[in-house]
Amino acid sequence: MKKILFPFLLLLFISTSNCLTNVEDNTGEDPVIPVSFLTDIQPIMQSRCNSCHGAGQSGFNSSGHAEIMASVSPSNRYNGPYVIAGDAASSPLIDKLEPNPDHGQRMPQGSSLSGDDINKIRAWINEGALNN
Repeated sequence: MKKILFPFLLLLFISTSNCLTNVEDNTGEDPVIPVSFLTDIQPIMQSRCNSCHGAGQSGFNSSGHAEIMASVSPSNRYNGPYVIAGDAASSPLIDKLEPNPDHGQRMPQGSSLSGDDINKIRAWINEGALNN
């Protein structure tokens, strides 16, 4: 009996140890891929924001990363930067893109961004609003 049991246990151990090193992700969630300013955010700004904010109209300049990060809201509105790196929930830019902003109208005027685009901008800000 020992002659049969030992090889069986050895085979079982070898087959299960391989499972521990080759773990398959079956959570149903996509792996987190960082949002890129260059490939994800800048195209949104160029196509949906730059016609009104490309030169910094209303205190917000969407023409590039440095301009976005330097954009500051007047004291009678948000009284601070439009983008607070690492904190999308407190960033006025997100407030202006979502329904019923605290100040003024939802942007862009006349139509809104898709939920996917807003989520990309939110993720980019939460990831540190990097120039990547």
